[in-house]
Amino acid sequence: MAFTEPRPFLNVSSSYGMRLQSTTDSWWLERPDGVWRSPRAAATPLDLTPDIVSLRLSSSSLPAQAGNLVIELNNSRAQYSTPPEKRSEVVLKLGYRTTAGNEAVEVGRYWLDSWEYSSSPNISILKLFCLNGQGLADKWTSRFLMRWPANKTVWEIVQEIICRWGINLTSPAGVPRSSAVDNLYPDFTLPPNTRGDVSLRRILAFIPDSLVFDGNEAYVKDLRADEASSYSYGTAHVILQGEYRQAVPLTRARAIGRDAEDARIVEDAIDWTNLQLGIDIFDQDYDPNLQSAARAQERADAILRKASLRAERGNLVIPPNVGQELYDVITVTDKRCGISSKKYRVMDIDVNYSLREWQYRQALTLGAP
Repeated sequence: MAFTEPRPFLNVSSSYGMRLQSTTDSWWLERPDGVWRSPRAAATPLDLTPDIVSLRLSSSSLPAQAGNLVIELNNSRAQYSTPPEKRSEVVLKLGYRTTAGNEAVEVGRYWLDSWEYSSSPNISILKLFCLNGQGLADKWTSRFLMRWPANKTVWEIVQEIICRWGINLTSPAGVPRSSAVDNLYPDFTLPPNTRGDVSLRRILAFIPDSLVFDGNEAYVKDLRADEASSYSYGTAHVILQGEYRQAVPLTRARAIGRDAEDARIVEDAIDWTNLQLGIDIFDQDYDPNLQSAARAQERADAILRKASLRAERGNLVIPPNVGQELYDVITVTDKRCGISSKKYRVMDIDVNYSLREWQYRQALTLGAP
């Protein structure tokens, strides 16, 4: 069990600890000096679909860029004159009208952060601004000094951090993760007032994996270069617009650590293909938490791998694929640009729906596979 802010439950002196119980209406948490109660059942859900004027969904691979959802609702009948509750859960479903009727699939869960009413002659709009788990990270700050003195794995530290804003770290079957996630025990510290997105950037710098938010859960994924493509664009799924570019990549990465005897450990990762072309771009990282050659080599490989993902970029504008997810590997064919069955990885997803403009499109930002 993970509490968003467990400080009220620290320093439990009773030998019996805490007890958790529930009834049909409430959750009850008890210890010798206090009792806490929380409603169990959610209120009756409200279907906003008929009143949606426009919708914009943004999902990003960058921890510093909060995932968000903005929904504009027609409020011409003042049906939303009562403001919604902050942090209400919003379940987003996207889909199509097919021969079988309206079909949709859930693509995420969001939490209401703020709202805005606006009016003009014959127009009344309620705009909802919602956050996903990554957006909630931007709103959280550490209340006190938090330290893990080389006694937790990276996976356990990430779990203890993201639960502070109500997200549970999971291990989905079939999703690969690196050895470093479960075998590196960093001496890791978060000073007071450290924001959640900064915390994630710092801890994820230890590993080659990326963190994927999925509703009220998250998981780590090792973005391996040999991952198979899961979907194709440019053949059956039309490309409305395409841009493809290649930057000069990082060609050498070095990781430096210290073993138990304080001896220096140095490991390199090299892109031989580009280095042979005379391109020599170098980056390195020193981290005393790297106490073996294996951990240092993983770090060097991770630096080179993350740089390669950013070096090869592209953008697609397409009719929406509601099953598309961050970090999926896709195949692109765009003969207008000489692109044929080329693999990319999805790094950002933006969905735009507008009833005013009769628009329903999706934009994908691509990286190297």
